[in-house]
Amino acid sequence: MRADALATTLGLRVVRLREGPNRFDALDALTVMRDDVDAAVLGGNKVRKLEWLLGAEQTGGDVMTLGPAGGHHLLASAVYARRQGLRLHAIAWPQPHTAHAERNLRALHAHAEHVWPSPSRAVSLAVFGRAWATVRVAAGYPPAAWGPGGSDPLGTLGWVTAGMEIAEAVAEGRLSRPLRVWVPSGSGGTAAGLWLGLALGGLTVELQVVDITGFGEHLIRAQALRVRRMLADRGVRTPAPGPLRLVREASAYGVPTAAGAVAAAWALGAGVVVDPTYSGKALAHARELGSGLFIATANGRPLDPLLASALTTLPPRLARLLVPR
Repeated sequence: MRADALATTLGLRVVRLREGPNRFDALDALTVMRDDVDAAVLGGNKVRKLEWLLGAEQTGGDVMTLGPAGGHHLLASAVYARRQGLRLHAIAWPQPHTAHAERNLRALHAHAEHVWPSPSRAVSLAVFGRAWATVRVAAGYPPAAWGPGGSDPLGTLGWVTAGMEIAEAVAEGRLSRPLRVWVPSGSGGTAAGLWLGLALGGLTVELQVVDITGFGEHLIRAQALRVRRMLADRGVRTPAPGPLRLVREASAYGVPTAAGAVAAAWALGAGVVVDPTYSGKALAHARELGSGLFIATANGRPLDPLLASALTTLPPRLARLLVPR
């Protein structure tokens, strides 16, 4: 089964947001899969997840999700939901202040229906529940709900197909067989989907996961188990996946590191966008081994068009979500 046939096999609808075939670029000894620029408006790893999540929302309405205030998930969800006629309600928890996070949050405020601030990640589910009830009463129907990072089993299917596409590219000679595949992990869905997709594509290769948020390997395995069960329920058996290696990033989420900044500058010299607080940290680890396929999961598209309708200064209730380092 090919990756582009998975949705049909599962009886699911997908909204196509990405453009063209996968792009693979050389970056010294590494090869980079350019998901940072695979969509015209906003690139990055969330786009693949949103293709499946939005596919399930076939009529206009309200959607709710949650995540760090300056992260990519909330922004991408708001931008692409609006383009599908949906209203995105974002529950945002605090993260360290960076210029990148502030720009993302300004763009989120401009494109989301509403941003609900949470005082911490620990209480964000309680804030989500109150917000969901409020929207339910106002709309007259229950809003759809997406998990943090879009890492619901449905969203994770976007990265199952990515793994299958990598295997297809190797089989067709468009990509040399990598010794290992590198990917950063936050909510676990990207890594879990990629791990299963490589197995479904018949490519046994070591998956090196750089754990940015500290949730550990158990989260990735749990996400993968949920997806395997969903696939099995729809008649698709997933072979046992290949080796999974977890690399723990010592720094806190959202805090830039010198190694991440060096890796980001090095990549930018070759036209590849990584951010120093997330994917740059993963690239720094990949450079230590110096070979393999690195998945570029950051947004490589300019934010300026999305900021054209944004406020120049954040409202105080949202500004407080960006904590001084």
